[in-house]
Amino acid sequence: MAQEQSTSRLVITVAVMLAVVMQVLDLTIVNVALTYMRGSLQANSDQITWVLTAYMVANVIVLPLTGLLVERYGQRNIMLWSVVGFVISSALCGQSHSLTEIVLWRFLQGIFGASLAPVGQTIMLGAYPANKRGQAMAILGMGIMLGPILGPTLGGYLTDTLSWRWVFYVNIPFGILAFLLMQSVPDGGKSANPRPVDWTGFALMALGLGSLQGILSLGDQDDWFSSQTIIILTLITILGLLFFVWRSLSVKHPVVDLRLLKDRNLAIGSMGIGIFGLALFGTMVILPIMLETLMHYEAFTAGLAMAPQGIGAMLAMMLAGRLLGKGINPRDIVLVGIVIGAFGTYLTTLYDLNINIDWVIWPSFIRGIGFGLVTIPLFTLAFTTLKKSQQAEGSGIFNLMRTLGGSVGIAIVSTVMSQETQVGWNQMSKFINPFNPAFHQYLAAAGMTQNPTTWQVLGNIVLYNQANMRGTLDAFVLVFYGFLVMIPLILFLKKPAPEKGENTPPPVQE
Repeated sequence: MAQEQSTSRLVITVAVMLAVVMQVLDLTIVNVALTYMRGSLQANSDQITWVLTAYMVANVIVLPLTGLLVERYGQRNIMLWSVVGFVISSALCGQSHSLTEIVLWRFLQGIFGASLAPVGQTIMLGAYPANKRGQAMAILGMGIMLGPILGPTLGGYLTDTLSWRWVFYVNIPFGILAFLLMQSVPDGGKSANPRPVDWTGFALMALGLGSLQGILSLGDQDDWFSSQTIIILTLITILGLLFFVWRSLSVKHPVVDLRLLKDRNLAIGSMGIGIFGLALFGTMVILPIMLETLMHYEAFTAGLAMAPQGIGAMLAMMLAGRLLGKGINPRDIVLVGIVIGAFGTYLTTLYDLNINIDWVIWPSFIRGIGFGLVTIPLFTLAFTTLKKSQQAEGSGIFNLMRTLGGSVGIAIVSTVMSQETQVGWNQMSKFINPFNPAFHQYLAAAGMTQNPTTWQVLGNIVLYNQANMRGTLDAFVLVFYGFLVMIPLILFLKKPAPEKGENTPPPVQE
């Protein structure tokens, strides 16, 4: 009997991992292919970003609906439909021949992919006994972390060796295998009396969250509030979310039960994972730009240079799972992870244009260890005080905050990099003028004379590189402070109480 349960858990784990990795990978794998897609689809640099925006908008709209969908259709059905829809929309994305086509299919891909991570998380929690749930979350966390880390490397390789269409086609074999294995997943979570759908609340949520994602995706390129579009989207976001919150707290059966946020651990854990998303996805934006633009690495080489972060995260997650299984307070593990992640990020604030590859590898590895030690215990803490019937909806809220945190992180980091690069350019350029004695000394030492070529070298190479490096360092400083902000939040989390009979494994099926 024990062996059958173990085999069943293994099949469930592999099925869930395949589905989750496939979905999370699509958050970043497309980024490196955008330049190639722009040429193939006859789109400009602003238009092609809708390939990313459409996916994220669909994700944030559907994620909070996870609990409601599970109540009505059950965990296994939601996973099966999501995998099938995700694979079909991935294939349609790959065969797209216009910008309109691919944006439509990406939106559909985001709709079907949104529920995979939260429902998979709920299935894993139910499949493992209480004393092994830390290990289960460690396994799932590796999948969630591997996506954004491996995405740029795999996307660069597929684009360079095959074509940009293969960043979508690669989902097909994994999706088929996940679908076949998913047949063994127990169909739990379905309610005999599901809540009615509050369509008014859903419309308000979709309007507010969709507009918010639009602001985050388009803000930097449209210069934020100097754009009339951003101002209109901001007003829609504020009004939509305010009325959505009012509606959710005033009706008996809201589309998303925000009353769950009365649970301190879920509320603080969701805030923590949002800030963590800023640190993780913000780093994934900064490093490729720095390595490819300033260090002149190829896309695939840059991905390999970032791989140690993933290795560190996987090792730390396995360690975190073991520590949780031995009864170590998850809050202590998270705090250690924050300190290690902050230290790894602090090292990146010391970068300059002359660093060697070691200065990329080791801080990334250290930061990855921090990420790994934060992720799993934070998952555990967020759900430790929720009832089992609340876990699916709580997981939707938790994963929504992770996704929004990533979107906010990308938007803030991109803005800081561009604005501080301009500030650096303005401040340094004033020293390059023919009336500055130090300028003449620099030219003499470099063996240069005042001519048009000299001004081009100084402007396009020296100032450009130095100003961009300054913007990059300021973005790393922001990520460093993001780690520090998490510390007071984590101190307010409750330690999970030992469950009765946790040494007796419950059956796999709910």
